[in-house]
Amino acid sequence: MTDNMKGTKDGRKQPDFVPFHNMHIQLYERQYSEVLPSILASIAVYSETSKNDTLLYLSYYARGSFYRKKGLKDEALASMLQAEKISKNIKNPPGNVGFYSDIANLFFELQQYEDALQYYLDLLHKNDFSANKKLQGAIYNNIARCYANIDKHDYEKAESYYKKSLAFYGEFQDSLNLAAVHLNLGDLYFEQYKDRLAVDHLKKALLYSEVSEAVDIKDDIYFNLSLAMESAGQTKKALEFYKKYVEQLEGIWNRDRIWGLAEQEKKFIVDKKQTEIQLLEKEAKLQKMQLDTKRMQSNTFFSIAAVLLLLLLVGLYSYNQRIKKNRVIALQNIQLDELNATKDRLFSIIAHDLRTPVYLLKESNLRLKKALIKNELTDLEKQLDLNINMTENTYSMLDNLLYWSLEQKNGSFYKKEQLPLHSIVEQVLVNYGNALKIKDIRLDKNIPEGIQVYADSNAIKIVLRNIIDNAIKFTQDEGSIKIDAGIYENQAELVVKDNGIGINKAMLDTIKSGKAVRQKDTSGRTSTGLGLELCRIMTEKNGGRLMIESEEGKGTSIKIVLELVKK
Repeated sequence: MTDNMKGTKDGRKQPDFVPFHNMHIQLYERQYSEVLPSILASIAVYSETSKNDTLLYLSYYARGSFYRKKGLKDEALASMLQAEKISKNIKNPPGNVGFYSDIANLFFELQQYEDALQYYLDLLHKNDFSANKKLQGAIYNNIARCYANIDKHDYEKAESYYKKSLAFYGEFQDSLNLAAVHLNLGDLYFEQYKDRLAVDHLKKALLYSEVSEAVDIKDDIYFNLSLAMESAGQTKKALEFYKKYVEQLEGIWNRDRIWGLAEQEKKFIVDKKQTEIQLLEKEAKLQKMQLDTKRMQSNTFFSIAAVLLLLLLVGLYSYNQRIKKNRVIALQNIQLDELNATKDRLFSIIAHDLRTPVYLLKESNLRLKKALIKNELTDLEKQLDLNINMTENTYSMLDNLLYWSLEQKNGSFYKKEQLPLHSIVEQVLVNYGNALKIKDIRLDKNIPEGIQVYADSNAIKIVLRNIIDNAIKFTQDEGSIKIDAGIYENQAELVVKDNGIGINKAMLDTIKSGKAVRQKDTSGRTSTGLGLELCRIMTEKNGGRLMIESEEGKGTSIKIVLELVKK
């Protein structure tokens, strides 16, 4: 007899690969509910003999794959690392590239990006790596994602590997993976404020997703396109893509809901049949007891009592479930009323506040046309400046409406990062040069360049736009606005102060209570009342505070306190 044979109950010997064979058959036939005992038995057998490292390695590999399929990622990784340890004793372990790819993927799924990156980079030097082109594309894509997610964010290397991945998938015309990589590359450029490149790649991702019918990533593409378009100042397109994002989510929700209802209907039919069978079985048993065991009336009594108790428990359970369901419905009705109120307010603002600037813009364009016909260049330049100012005000109003509606639905996304305060303020002020020029308002700035804050870039820009816009609108011609920044008590403070018309005490108290207030500016136009409310919400969600002080006829001072980046 050879050493790799073990005894059976009848004295015969069986080869020691039988446990592994049984496990392999069950995995092949997808008998997942039965395979774990076979895997554990295989590990136990080969751990004892220590004579077949290859089968022991494959058994641990199988256990890791099983745990990963069940969503137990930590346990899966532990099994994979044990298999890797055993594979060191094997000259050419089977499935070498796929095995190390699985380990790297598990590290990535557990957000251990440094470890994942090391395994992915090691894969590039495996002998059989270059034989699998599609695997190369996936590995390059994952390496890029690691570089983008590690703490130091090596965007240059991430970009390089994304482009390598695109080259490989392009060779096979793999539309699904091309869509995914273009989406990742678009996100990479967006994080670096390269909005044009981000939009280009996100549009390519959308094109490939339509070719491959990749429904599951379309919502991400639409959402990221809306953010990129908004960042690029293309609000109309941003709204269009956001609507498509919502429609995509609703489509996915409806699909999942239909599948869920079908599963529930199927389960209900099966449960109903099982209940009918159980009732028939109980009736048969009761009839037999009545015919054969009349002497056992006491037992019959207890049986009936048990049935009554069961029915009572079922009734109580059904009653409790109905109460819970009614509570859920009541809560949903309250939420629906709140959404309807928000919708009505939004439509009211749109109907009331957008009519005036649109009408004024129309009248201004008519005057512009007359000045152009008469070749009155002075009036033409003045009218163009007014048109630009009205357009900027209308854009700012639409921007506020968009973000206010997102806040009401909890749809805003905040990504806090290190930001140079001086640069952010300068970027916002670029849009207000014309407005300051029209009203001949003097602007003084004192913002040290070394102040770094920790906040979401888009949110802080919106807050600054609203505050500076209000300062201009509520300051008379030839007035002044001052912007100061500094560090106080380990926090960054930014103060915007004007000498405008100010706010009376009653209105100021209402604003401080968190309610929106409508107020006429120096031109007589009434604001939406959403700006300061939106500023307060966005500042607080960035971990900051917004404080306002004002005196009617003397001006207003607004202080923004933000988290300071510690050196």
